[in-house]
Amino acid sequence: MTLPGRPARGLPRPAAGPGRLRRPSHTVERVSRVVLLLVVLLSVPAALVAGTAVRSDLAARAERQAGERTQATAVATADAAAPADAPPRTRVPVPARWTSPDGVVVTGAVPARPTTRAGDALTIWTTSDGRPADEPMTAARVWRSTLVLVGVGWAGGLAAAVLLHVALGRLLDRRRDRQWTREWARVEPGWSRRLP
Repeated sequence: MTLPGRPARGLPRPAAGPGRLRRPSHTVERVSRVVLLLVVLLSVPAALVAGTAVRSDLAARAERQAGERTQATAVATADAAAPADAPPRTRVPVPARWTSPDGVVVTGAVPARPTTRAGDALTIWTTSDGRPADEPMTAARVWRSTLVLVGVGWAGGLAAAVLLHVALGRLLDRRRDRQWTREWARVEPGWSRRLP
């Protein structure tokens, strides 16, 4: 009599340990699958932690830039030198004059549209000593940069883990094929002599 839920004696049971056909390469492949699964599962919290750190760093940089940079109005001193077919959103260097935060008149080249003419007013950002600077990072740009940096890192890490797993699987398959070929070459002559 057999108990419910227990397999009958005549039915084969799954192998609990290594069988005759199991090789060390099968164990390595199984461990590789487990490691890949762990990488996939742990990559999400790791990406969240990295995202928090990156966002904090970028937000601090944006705050520092906002404190160091000042918006000023520059006046173009010459027409923009750009090809006639230049797209309107293109920026070209234009000679201009503006006043630094400490009251000194500064001249230099600033980026402007190709349609800029001498005498046009241009809004620029400057450092505390009046040098032209990029606009400080906005909160939206901080978020976009964080998503791009963390997303690329996360996807790259996962892609690398998957590629390593696939490469290991192919390497192990080739090794097993060579082993089977060697073993078959050793066994096959004895089997073929038994045939009439």
